[in-house]
Amino acid sequence: MAESKRSVSTLIFAVIATILIVFSVVVACVQGFAFDSAFYKQEYASLGTAAKLDAAGAANIDLATDQLLGYLQGQEESLDLVMGTDDWGQEYYNDREKAHMIDVKALYQNALTFMVAGFCVGGALLMYCMLHKKRAYLKQTLRVYFFTTVGILVFFVCIGIWAAVDFNNFWISFHHVFFTNDLWILDPQTSRMIIMFEEQLFADLVARILATFLAIVVGAAAAAGIINKRMAKHG
Repeated sequence: MAESKRSVSTLIFAVIATILIVFSVVVACVQGFAFDSAFYKQEYASLGTAAKLDAAGAANIDLATDQLLGYLQGQEESLDLVMGTDDWGQEYYNDREKAHMIDVKALYQNALTFMVAGFCVGGALLMYCMLHKKRAYLKQTLRVYFFTTVGILVFFVCIGIWAAVDFNNFWISFHHVFFTNDLWILDPQTSRMIIMFEEQLFADLVARILATFLAIVVGAAAAAGIINKRMAKHG
């Protein structure tokens, strides 16, 4: 009876650990790519972004991008960026853009908190499952990790297909899920931000994040599967 309960607890803990770790990897991939200033410069060049902006916007595009990325990471206190040397210098970002970025920053900071907690709690649970003296528990943990990861991968592959087929629908749905207001709906006539960060840029960013995430998680799942098979062969 005790062994049966321990087996069930190991199963449950292994599932929870896998979910926490895999979704933490998602956040880590977002963090790694979304704040790469070189990526934005490359995208701006390939998409001809500067030519779509007004003169002041084009001249300050790199500075404005760095200000935005720094703000989201907590390195800048605000998005206040005044262009011009006289007393009536123009703000680069308008009030609606700044209000939306408050929401984006909160979402990102919450995601970071989840990532840290996910890796710590998930890692601790996984270690607990794998450090049982009985070999059977280790094999069970590896199997659970493998199949749970495969299930999550199917979910993200479906998301990837959705984004590839109709990115606009995917992107709008993403905002409806994670934001409770419509501040993310920006007017290209008055918003430099919507011109700078156009749909194709985000499509390219999401593709990089998903590709890296899938490579990491598929590799980890494959390793777990191989180890489990070898353990099965050797009893």
